[in-house]
Amino acid sequence: KYHDRVAARYDATYDNDAYWAFYREITWRRLKRLLPTDLSSRILDVGAGTGLWGLRLAKSGFRVTLTDISPKMLDQARRKADEQGLLSRVEFAEADITELLGLPDAAFALVVAQGDPLSFSPNAQRAAASLRRVTAPGGCVVASVDALYGALPAFFEAGQPAALADFVRTGRSEWLAHDANERFPVTHFTPDGLRRLFERAGFQVASLIGKTVLPVRRFREALEDAATFDLLLGIEESLHAEEALLGCASHLEIAARVPKT
Repeated sequence: KYHDRVAARYDATYDNDAYWAFYREITWRRLKRLLPTDLSSRILDVGAGTGLWGLRLAKSGFRVTLTDISPKMLDQARRKADEQGLLSRVEFAEADITELLGLPDAAFALVVAQGDPLSFSPNAQRAAASLRRVTAPGGCVVASVDALYGALPAFFEAGQPAALADFVRTGRSEWLAHDANERFPVTHFTPDGLRRLFERAGFQVASLIGKTVLPVRRFREALEDAATFDLLLGIEESLHAEEALLGCASHLEIAARVPKT
C-alpha cells in the first residue's frame, strides 16, 4: 500500500540530494565490477521499484527482468523503459522477494536486490532461499539491507532509548508511514547475521561492505563541491569493506555466489 501510494513521486524523494547521489555512485561502481562478461546473460532486479538499477543495466546491453511487489512501482518502471527505448530488453513481473513465484530456477547470472527488499521481507531466510533458487550456478547476488548498528542513534534522536533493548534483541523496527495501515516491519542486520543468512541459503559470501561508512549523510554540504565529492568517493571505496567500520553504516551490501557445482 505504501509503495503503491508513493510510486508517482518516489524518484523525486531522492533526486537532487547529494547524499543519495553519492550512495548511488558507490552502488554503481561496485555493481560494474560484478557484471557478467557476456551481454547475453540474464539479470534479475528484485524489488526494482521505479527501475533505477534494472533500466541502467538494460541500457548497458543486458536482458533484465524487473520484479516488485508494488504494481504501481512497476508501472513507473515500464513508463521509463518506454521513454528510454528499452522495452525490447526488459520484462516486468509482479513478485514478492519472499517467494519470487513465476520466475524460473537457475536462470539469472546476476541478481540485484537494492533498496533493501530483504529487510522488508516478512521472512528473510525464505527470501534468501528464493534468491538462491533463481540464481544460476556461478552467478552472483548483490543485495543491500538496513544495518542494525547504524540505526542505533535514531532511537536517541527520536527520544526513545527505552525501545532500544527490544530493537537490539530482535533487529526489528517498523516503517513509519503516516497511515498506520501502510506500515510494515523492517529487519536490520548485523554483518555476521547477514553472512549467516546467505550461507544458510547455500551461497558463498564473496564480500560485504557498508554504505556508507563515511558520515556523509550528516554532512551533505561537503558533497556539493564536485572535487570533494570525487575525493570522498575514493576514500569511501578504500574503507567500506573494513570490518571495523561496518558498524558505522546505515546499510550493508553483500555479494554472494552460487557454487558452480
